[in-house]
Amino acid sequence: MSIPRGTASAPAAHGWPQPQALGSDLPPVKPFELSLLPETLRPWVADIAERMQVPLDAPAACAVVALAGCVNRRAVIQPKEADTDFQKVPNLWGGIVLPSGYMKSPVVQCVTGPLARIEEQWRLEYESGLSDYARQREQAELELAVWKGQSKAAIRGGSLTPDRPNHDLQEPIMRRLVITDSTFEKLHEIMRDNPAGVLMVRDELTGWLAELDRDGREGERAFCLSAWNGNTAHTIDRIGRGSIHVPACCLSILGGIQPPRLRSYLVDALRDGPANDGLIQRFQILVWPDTASPWKLVDRPPDAEAEARVTKGFEALVALSADEPKRLRFEPGAQGLYYAWWAELEPKVRGDELHPALASHMAKYRSLMPSLALLFELLDWASGYGGGESVSLDHACQAMAWCEYLESHARRVYSCIISPGLRAARELAEKIKAKRLTPIFSVREVYIKNWSGLDTPDYARAACRILEDAGWIRELPGDSGRGRPSERYETNPMIWE
Repeated sequence: MSIPRGTASAPAAHGWPQPQALGSDLPPVKPFELSLLPETLRPWVADIAERMQVPLDAPAACAVVALAGCVNRRAVIQPKEADTDFQKVPNLWGGIVLPSGYMKSPVVQCVTGPLARIEEQWRLEYESGLSDYARQREQAELELAVWKGQSKAAIRGGSLTPDRPNHDLQEPIMRRLVITDSTFEKLHEIMRDNPAGVLMVRDELTGWLAELDRDGREGERAFCLSAWNGNTAHTIDRIGRGSIHVPACCLSILGGIQPPRLRSYLVDALRDGPANDGLIQRFQILVWPDTASPWKLVDRPPDAEAEARVTKGFEALVALSADEPKRLRFEPGAQGLYYAWWAELEPKVRGDELHPALASHMAKYRSLMPSLALLFELLDWASGYGGGESVSLDHACQAMAWCEYLESHARRVYSCIISPGLRAARELAEKIKAKRLTPIFSVREVYIKNWSGLDTPDYARAACRILEDAGWIRELPGDSGRGRPSERYETNPMIWE
């Protein structure tokens, strides 16, 4: 949105024009439709959205990322018909952008509930196995002690020593599916023991992103960037801990973000610098839905049947082995659709019409579309709807529709850097209404406060020009008499009326 110069309303009685509303700086997004989801997920997602009174987009996006966390390296897709080097692991990074109080954390917790219960069962099995292992190890140590005594006696007597007891004991490994808070080194160890990969759930994604921006976290940041690929090896060498090698690191990520924090992070991270390395663009399943629907009280039990179907499908998927993953290709009709869709994508990301950050984000749709198609095919297969040998045309169509839907949300997400002038004006307007500035202020007083989006002279001047056009402020004449701009502004008193 832009406000043409000279469009403020006629002057009011005290000499000021009526200040104009700045409107919304959020581009529209495509509405979410349940038909975008595999049949297994639809009743469950609809149930969660209704009970929690949140947009369908929120549980739907979380469900797709949770599905990716169940699969990770347990399956791969070869998007091209003949190119065997181009294979994609369907792990995904995603998040929901909603204001505070819109149930982000409860939605994430509810959607990942089936995964947490699967892991809890694994934990019980691990603890039982650990007890058995402890007993077997104790028995083995006793037998070894007896053998040592017998061997000493045999050597002293000049007779043959008995055969050494053969104990091939393997300590059980704790299988993991979901992690919430882990150090970089511990996460690496978990991936060593869980070659299929894991799903990381963060309550506030911008907090995690900010941690990676700190000095000294460059190694962790690089590790996360490579773990997004799903097939990159990583070795950590530490004195006292030795070397830990993971042949293929794989990480899916899910969490929530508040709009103001996302805006602040994007403005800072996407400036030229070490943080502008494509990390945020890897969050392909990032949705920022509208929240205008009226709230109503819904108090009923969860749809147990819908959740049971989803849990059954997830359990079948986590039973797949990363050592021998399912390998799928597109069926002929779906292959042609993918090529046609790809031919439309490339001119967008290679042209000069998109902001570089948005183009970088959409360039990753090359692998997102086949990953989604693979995940949808696998879930229907795991839920007993057939298929599972190749990706069908129906699932390719669903994945293509998801990319169109997600593109509209990506345009909303990156709008704060694509139209920074209006965003800065809205930020400055909020500061003025909150009386964070005196009624007469200078441009310098704005940018020295280091407010997000207003922390440079150029951003502050651009915001002032837009607010002046909208009748919020007016520039005071220069004091030198030489016609130089004073860069001092007076605020319209009607703003506070």
